[in-house]
Amino acid sequence: MALGPLELMVLSFPAADLNDGVRATLDRLDHTGQMRVVDALVVRADPTGGAFAVELSDLPGIRGDPAVLAALATGLITETDIHDVALLTDDATDVLAVLLEHRWLGDLAGRVAAARGR
Repeated sequence: MALGPLELMVLSFPAADLNDGVRATLDRLDHTGQMRVVDALVVRADPTGGAFAVELSDLPGIRGDPAVLAALATGLITETDIHDVALLTDDATDVLAVLLEHRWLGDLAGRVAAARGR
């Protein structure tokens, strides 16, 4: 499957405050058709200073169909990405990493090409 341009968005927040509004926002992005959530996970610090990824389906504050939530974790956010994102994480902070596909750019690129642009 070909993907359009991708962007990794990283948002940090107090660990206890991730809630269902995050899932609703990700759903809304997908439904507009302009952006698609390709991968999403939360990175948390462990007591030894390391970091680990948590799927949205495993978070108690996120409600929804477990299969739909699990489908958001495609594995395209790599271990290297998780390590890099972990630098933003401490014991009291979680980091939401969302890999987005900019679908709107495909339409724009086609229109620019039709106008003999590049």
